[in-house]
This record gives sequence, C-alpha cells and structure tokens, in this order.
Amino acid sequence: MHYTFADAQTLARLADDIRKAVSDGFDPDMLAGAPFLDEYALVPQPAAGLTGIVTGHPCIADGRRCFSTQVFHIDTKQGVARTLNRLYRLGRPHGSERN
Repeated sequence: MHYTFADAQTLARLADDIRKAVSDGFDPDMLAGAPFLDEYALVPQPAAGLTGIVTGHPCIADGRRCFSTQVFHIDTKQGVARTLNRLYRLGRPHGSERN
C-alpha cells in the first residue's frame, strides 16, 4: 500500500512560507486573505494542529470551531500560524478571554 498525505506542490508552498516566516516574516498582503482563528489552541493529535473559532475560511462557516491540519510554524508576536494547508491569522489564545 502507498499513502500520500501531502502532494509535492503543497509541501513546496509550505517550505517557501516557512522560509519567508523565519527570514522576513509574512507579507501583510499575504495575510490579508488568511482565515482568522480566535480562541486558538494547539491540539495534541498524532501531529499538532490548531483549534479555534474561525472567520474567513473557504470551507467552514464563520463562527464555527474548526480543527486545522498539522501546524508547521507559529509566530505569536506576528499573530500567524502556517499549517499544512494554509496560513491563519491568530487572535486570542484559548483561555485568555477569561482574564
């Protein structure tokens, strides 16, 4: 049996985005179309993912809690995360709404 969990183009885009993140940071124009994830948290799955209330996702209705694909880069100062499939703009970490 053979399983492919990510195609080469997806992994190439991921590698390019991580290079940008660690060198210059993400371009604001690039982030403008990224879904916004509020009350986000890392989820311990077989691979770490994110969960949060999403706005602007192409497949998930606004205001719904979602679970992302595997996380490869998080920058809380810039408020951005890169998962296997997309960028997310980050809002408040989960639990911060109680403070």
